[in-house]
Amino acid sequence: MSTPPYPDMDELIQRLLDDQIEPDEMQRLGKAIREDPRVRDYYVDSLLVSAVIRRSSHVTGELSKSDLIRAISSGANQSGSKRVVRYLSSVAAVLIFGVLILASVTLFRQRTQGPAIGRLAGVYEAQWRGARPRPGEPVHVGAYDLREGVAKMDLDQGTSLLLEAPCQVELKSVGEVILTSGRLVAVVPPQAEGFRVRTRTALITDLGTEFGVVAHRDGSTEAHVLKGSVSVALDPNRSARSTSLVVNDGQAAAVDAAGRTMRGGLAAREDFFVLQLPSSSRPSGRSGRLNLADIVGGGNGRGAGRLNRGIDLGTGQAYKGPATAIRRSQRSEFRPTPQLRGVDGVFVPNGAAGPVVISSTGLTFAECPRTMGSYYGGPANSGTFFDIPSRQTHAARLDGVSFGTSAHPALTLHPNAGITFDLDRIRRDNPNARIDRFTAVCGIPKDLPQAPFSPADVWVLLDGVVRFRLHYPAERSAIETVDVPIPAQTRFLTLVATCSGRADYSWVLVGSPFLE
Repeated sequence: MSTPPYPDMDELIQRLLDDQIEPDEMQRLGKAIREDPRVRDYYVDSLLVSAVIRRSSHVTGELSKSDLIRAISSGANQSGSKRVVRYLSSVAAVLIFGVLILASVTLFRQRTQGPAIGRLAGVYEAQWRGARPRPGEPVHVGAYDLREGVAKMDLDQGTSLLLEAPCQVELKSVGEVILTSGRLVAVVPPQAEGFRVRTRTALITDLGTEFGVVAHRDGSTEAHVLKGSVSVALDPNRSARSTSLVVNDGQAAAVDAAGRTMRGGLAAREDFFVLQLPSSSRPSGRSGRLNLADIVGGGNGRGAGRLNRGIDLGTGQAYKGPATAIRRSQRSEFRPTPQLRGVDGVFVPNGAAGPVVISSTGLTFAECPRTMGSYYGGPANSGTFFDIPSRQTHAARLDGVSFGTSAHPALTLHPNAGITFDLDRIRRDNPNARIDRFTAVCGIPKDLPQAPFSPADVWVLLDGVVRFRLHYPAERSAIETVDVPIPAQTRFLTLVATCSGRADYSWVLVGSPFLE
C-alpha cells in the first residue's frame, strides 16, 4: 500500500471499521472518496487488507495459509494469490457498497436531526450506539442509546438528566423525554416545572422535584421521588381507567408491565440510581497493576488468566463458570490451591463453630459471623451471574459499566465465600513490583432478577486482621470504593463475603481488584 493521501486517512478508515466514526468524519471521508482518485484507490487497498485480517478465518476454509501470506506480503502472480485477490475484490465490493449505504444513512440522519435543546454536560465511560455526542456538544431532539457508562445532559430550561447504561431515551422537547428502557434521574428547577418522562406504561410529571425512573424491559415502570413530588399516571393507551397518583419525597410508585395497575406507598431507593457522574480516576484495567481476578482465572495478574474461571469452594479446584447451583458446607474447611500461583486457598466462611481458618499457616478469622454455610461456586474471574429459576445468565454492571472484561476486570464473590492470596508468592513472581495497597470498587448489581434475600458483608483482612468491612442491607446496592494500605511485611490478603441468612441474589462484585 502507498502512503495515505492525507495525514489522518488511516485513522478515519480504522474508526469506520470499528464503527466509531463520527457523522462529520463520515461526510468528509465520503467526499474525498468521490472527488480524489488517490483517496479512492487507497481506500480500496485498505479494505482489501482489512478483509484479509478480519475474514481470514472464513477464507482459510477455501485457501491455504501460504496463499494468504503471499497475498498480503507481495503481489506475486501465483494461482493461490490470484484466487485471494478475486475473493478479496468481491469482499471489497460488498464492503464499499455497505459503506456507501452507511454514508447515505448518516447524511440522512444529519438532515433529519431535530433542533438542539441542550448539551451533553459530561460522561463517565460512555459508549453510544447510533448518535454519539461528545461532552460540550449540543444534544438534539431525537433518540439516544447509551450502551455503557453514565451521561449527563443539561436541557435548555435547566433540567438535568443523568442516564445510566443500558439506557434508551428519546428527547422530545425541553419539557419531555421518552424512556424506552433503563434508568435516569431528572433534576428539575422551578422554571421547568411540569417536565415529563414517558415510558411504555406510565407518564411521570414533575411537580418541582428530583426523581428517578426505571423502565424495565418487560414494560413495567418505577418512579422514585428523591426530593419534592411527582404525579404518576397510567398510559391511557394501555389502561381504560384514567388513574394518577401523587408521589411525595421519599416515596415510590410502580406500574405493572401491562400498564393497568399501579402501586403507591413504596419507599424510594436512592441506591437504584447514579446521582452524580462517577470519578474518572476510579481503578481501570488499563494499567500495569496486578489484577487479582486474573490470578483467580489462572493468570499472572497481567492478563494471562481466563475469564469465567473460578475456584470451587468445596474442593479448591478450578472450575469453568458460571456456577449453576447453590451448595452447602457443614464445616469451614480451608482448601489449599497449589495449582494457582498467588492463591493460598479458599474456604466457606461460617463462624458458628468458632474462628474460621483462612490460610495454609493456620491464620483465623475470629470475627467471622454465623452463616448458613451455603455457597455458589466460588470466587471467579467473571462479571456474569447465573439465575437458577430462569436459567439465564446476566451481565454485571456497576454505575452503568459492564465488569468482567479486560478493561474492567471483576472478581465475583457470592456469599458465602473466602479467598486468601499469598502476597509473598506474588512478590517472588514479580520481583520488580512493590505492593503498597489493595484497591477496588465493590457493590451488588442493581439489575438483578430479584432483590437479595438477606444482608451481606464484605471483609478485607491482612494476615488475619480485619482492615475493611462493608455492610449491604438487602435494600442497598450502592457502589463503594475499597482502598486498603498493605505494609511491606504482610504475607496474606484475604477477601470474604458473608451472609447471615439465605444468600440468594447477594451477587457481590469486587470490580477492578488491583494490587497497587
